[in-house]
Order: sequence, then C-alpha cells, then structure tokens
Amino acid sequence: MAHPFPGAEDPRAAADRGAAALRRIAGAHRGGRVLVVAHNTLLRLVLCSLLGIPLAEYRRVLPRLLNAAVTEIRVDGDRTALLSLNVPCA
Repeated sequence: MAHPFPGAEDPRAAADRGAAALRRIAGAHRGGRVLVVAHNTLLRLVLCSLLGIPLAEYRRVLPRLLNAAVTEIRVDGDRTALLSLNVPCA
C-alpha cells in the first residue's frame, strides 16, 4: 500500500470503488445470491475494507487467494459477514 504501481489506481480508491459496487449489487438483489468475479488484489482490498481490516494489512491477513476459488460474503447495508474464504473449485 505504501508503494502502489506507478500510474496505477490508488489502492484506497480501488477498495472504496469495489466495496461500493458490492453494496449496490447486494442492495439490488436482497435475499438473493450473485456471482461477482474480481481480480485477486482488488478482492483482497475490498474484503479488508468491508470487514474493517486496515488496508495496509491486506497482504498479511489475506496473503493469497487461489484462481477461481470461491469467497462468499453477506452484505447488508454497511454490515458484511465473511461466510467462506478461498474455497477451491472441485
């Protein structure tokens, strides 16, 4: 977080944008299930943002998410619950 790629989106802005998108999607599909696909780093930043984990800790707290693994969350307004994390596809 202290040294983002030159010319890249600020990680805080990316986390805010991703979290806002998930809140909008959840609000439009209350009680439903929605599949959202995201890049690894963006997903880790958004999860930290939604779960109240300092963004600077995203690499330590969420060191690696597998490609095509499933992470399940429940978003209800400003509240987020992590239901599963990094579950590999069979």
